[in-house]
Amino acid sequence: MARLLTAVTAVIVAFAVASGGYKLAGGEADLRIFSSLGMSPLAVRVFGLVQAVAGILIPWRRYGVIGAWLLLICNLVATIGLFAAGQRPFAWVSWIFVAMAGAAVQWTRRRERPSQP
Repeated sequence: MARLLTAVTAVIVAFAVASGGYKLAGGEADLRIFSSLGMSPLAVRVFGLVQAVAGILIPWRRYGVIGAWLLLICNLVATIGLFAAGQRPFAWVSWIFVAMAGAAVQWTRRRERPSQP
C-alpha cells in the first residue's frame, strides 16, 4: 500500500508541477481558458507558480498539508475555468485532479499526525 501511495503522490506532484509550469510559460490554451475567468496573462502565470509550488510542497512532511490544500484550490479554480471556457469534456475529466488533490489533503493530514503507540 505504501508503494501505491508513493506512486499516486508522485503523479499528483508531477501533474501539479507540469500544469503550473505550462501556465508559467504562458501556455496559450491556459491563457485562453483563464481569460474566461477574467484573469490577465500575469495572473495566470502567478496562478501557475502557486500551482507548481503547491505540488512541490506535497512530499515535504512539514508543508505537505499546505501544498495539498493549495493544489486542491488551484485544481478547483482550473476546473471552473474549463467550464467557463466551454471546455466541458476537459472540465469533467478535470474533476479527477480535484479528487486527487483532495486525497492528497487527507494523506498529508494523516502523515502529519503522530502515530499512536
